Amino acid sequence: MSRNNQSGFTLVELVITILVLGVVLTSVVTLFVNIQQAQTHTRYLETATYAAQAEIESLRNINYNNLTPGQTINFTNELPDSLPPGATGTVTVSEPVSGLRRVDVNVSYSYKGKDRTVSLSSLIGVLGITQ
Repeated sequence: MSRNNQSGFTLVELVITILVLGVVLTSVVTLFVNIQQAQTHTRYLETATYAAQAEIESLRNINYNNLTPGQTINFTNELPDSLPPGATGTVTVSEPVSGLRRVDVNVSYSYKGKDRTVSLSSLIGVLGITQ
């Protein structure tokens, strides 16, 4: 009588285990890549928002009479280097009512082939932010 008492895994069990591990590892790597891309997009959005806010503060500090309705101000060269190359910053000045100027600030950049824009607005009066 011969006893076949072999222990271990069959070839089929090993192949199935390798396939399952491959699917799990692929999912984990994809998750980390997506998280990294989301963090990068958030960092760009945050940086663009801060740049727009800083420009509004700068405009509040200049003389009210220096803001001419219809004027477009380009502050692209003042944008942080941490934004993607080709980012632009513009301000459009308008006068919704006499004695009050509205500044519309736009910071635009491209990320992953999509154009993104952060737009902020503020009212600046003769006596300061508001009258």
